[in-house]
Amino acid sequence: MKIGVTSDLHTDVTPLNKQILPHIIEAAENAALDVFILAGDLSPNLFELAQILIAFTESDLNCPKLFVPGNHDIWVSEHPDITSEQKYDTITMVCRESGFHPLDAAPFVKNGVGFCGTIGWYDYSFRHDRYNFSEETYASKKLMGSVWNDSNYAKWDGTDSEIARRFENKLRQQICSIKDAVSQIIVTTHHVPFQECVHFRGKLPWDFFSAYMGSQGLGKLCLEEHLVTHTLFGHTHVPIRQQVGAITAICSPIGYLHESPACDLSVYAQERLTCFEI
Repeated sequence: MKIGVTSDLHTDVTPLNKQILPHIIEAAENAALDVFILAGDLSPNLFELAQILIAFTESDLNCPKLFVPGNHDIWVSEHPDITSEQKYDTITMVCRESGFHPLDAAPFVKNGVGFCGTIGWYDYSFRHDRYNFSEETYASKKLMGSVWNDSNYAKWDGTDSEIARRFENKLRQQICSIKDAVSQIIVTTHHVPFQECVHFRGKLPWDFFSAYMGSQGLGKLCLEEHLVTHTLFGHTHVPIRQQVGAITAICSPIGYLHESPACDLSVYAQERLTCFEI
């Protein structure tokens, strides 16, 4: 089985981010995939998010397509009359109507391989131990004049830690529901499951904001289940393929294209679609 994954298209951010979409679709079409996965952060605009999913569905990509939303997708910056809770539920419906399987809502099984997923969240457990910022400072998501925009646009009912536990528990329930019926499990999250995959720079405010990359609970949950062989994620905008215990961790993001890549957009798209076989 050949699986392809990418994330963080952010088509609302720059013209280049919008222009790369057909190239990503073409790369996925040419890869002859058995399963295609988008690991979140398409656009805060629901209409634009739906149009992206539909573009993949109307292409020649004739395989199951799976999606988990990212933190930008649940932002209410363009939909201030709803909460992130409501938008999260709406995204599930949009996925189904657009020909994608909403992995947050239910696991997916193909040929004895289980796919489980969640947006995940953060609880500041990835904070760098060289800094002694208070819990209140991390909860504010502000430092040195910089702001983590979830503080403005992510409107959940609960604290960050409570939201992180909520999505970890959903993932646990998914794994438990299929583990007796599959031989292998691939987990997809948007947030980062392992601190080993968080890139610190030894300076502020960068290292401060690394606390919002993910949660240790996500990774612990995956490592405790021997059937989990791969974790796929986005959010960090850094391409990653590394081994964490017995798990292969993969991040294959487009990221913010404020400048043209060194290579052609079509080549960049091919590079940012990670394919692997199991």
